[in-house]
Amino acid sequence: MTSTVWQAIAGLCALGAALFLLDRVLLWVEARGWIYWRKRKSMTSIGTEFLQEITPGAQAQKHALQQERVRKNIRPAEEPPFHVDLDANLVRIRHPDRPAP
Repeated sequence: MTSTVWQAIAGLCALGAALFLLDRVLLWVEARGWIYWRKRKSMTSIGTEFLQEITPGAQAQKHALQQERVRKNIRPAEEPPFHVDLDANLVRIRHPDRPAP
């Protein structure tokens, strides 16, 4: 009877050690970028947009941002009037009346 208990305890310890080693191997594989194990992959933009459409708080925030854009007269798809390239030591400033190249 007591040997069966010790065998069960030893089996549980071996199972725990095997699960721990499997977790470490999967974390190593995740660090290499091959799989997602414990760190969750970010939600896709489609999923985010869907959640924003069904969540009242997100709808209110979206509406408030749209009102702020209208108040400041900012177009949502407008690019900034300048571009900085640190590698080439170059700054390009776009003229407001000319289209972007």
